[in-house]
Amino acid sequence: MANNIVNYSDRINELLDKMPDFVTDYIFNFRDSDNPSTMLQYSRDIYDFLSFLVYNHADFDGLAIKEITLEDLSKLKALDINRYLTRIRSTRDRRYKKVRTDIKEKNEVPQKHNDSTVKRLRATLSSMFSYFITSGKLAANPAAATRQKKLAEKKLIYLTNEQQAMLLDEVRSGANLAGKAAAHHERFVVRDLAMILLLLDTGLRVSEMLSTDIGDYNFDDCSVLVIRKGGDQDIVYYSDECAACLQEYFSAQLAKYDMDSDHIPAFTTLKGERLGVRAVEILVKKYAVAGLGSTLGQTITPHKLRSSFAMSFYAASDKDILLLKEKLHHSSINTTNIYAKAAPGKKADTRNLLQGLR
Repeated sequence: MANNIVNYSDRINELLDKMPDFVTDYIFNFRDSDNPSTMLQYSRDIYDFLSFLVYNHADFDGLAIKEITLEDLSKLKALDINRYLTRIRSTRDRRYKKVRTDIKEKNEVPQKHNDSTVKRLRATLSSMFSYFITSGKLAANPAAATRQKKLAEKKLIYLTNEQQAMLLDEVRSGANLAGKAAAHHERFVVRDLAMILLLLDTGLRVSEMLSTDIGDYNFDDCSVLVIRKGGDQDIVYYSDECAACLQEYFSAQLAKYDMDSDHIPAFTTLKGERLGVRAVEILVKKYAVAGLGSTLGQTITPHKLRSSFAMSFYAASDKDILLLKEKLHHSSINTTNIYAKAAPGKKADTRNLLQGLR
């Protein structure tokens, strides 16, 4: 699992090598410098912004990204940040070259970034400018003067306990699968059941689950050592039912691959390669559509299984929001609170709470 941390580091350094040294100073000194996934995302965001300036701002024309200085950034105004945010709202093209003509010739419509992405990009720039103001290297933060877009609350999509049971029944039986999916069901059923039950049982992110090796699982206490989003290690516990499914699958894997269990990925393709996130997204959708119908099934992703775990655990734990926060490994209780807000019947359940006290 250590390879995942190294991979983050390599990808961050690859981006930083393309940018001015002041970006490196910021990335390794800002408040989330212990979170490699956030550092990588901020590095990408800043690289995209500097690319935009080089290709679209007159004062940066002829400059290479590596040549941009803090003095150059000090000349930017709120209008420049707004132009950047307006551009990314209208297209996902991150090359920032003159692509409009090519797009029209191909009769293609450029895809748009969603509002949450635009809000994050604005926050990245504001954080960077604030850092250099605090360190005395810049006098103003042009991003802070831009208008912040308020995001509409999204409806939380999750599966009820009954719907989760229906999904698992479909994984076990493959009764509603068709074509190649039905023909190959028996080859994958043990693996797929172990994976989907583990996601529903623990609330793991799919990337966290897929980074594990067989040797990370301890069946004495039904736990698994995972690398969480952000790079830190965590012990996650699963049920006896899940343990039985995992043991059945891992036994077959150990018999198939004659090597130390510490080096066998927990979940693999038929060729023994570590399964990817996209593959799990496809198989979850396949089973969800077959078992729950197209309308609901099309909305179900591995992350919706995480939400399903959260809602089920919140209700079963007598609404213990702090324990749920720990289970989901959230850094802030505000993130966990979305499940408390979405819990059905919360207001109605408390209607008689004060009765008899007056």
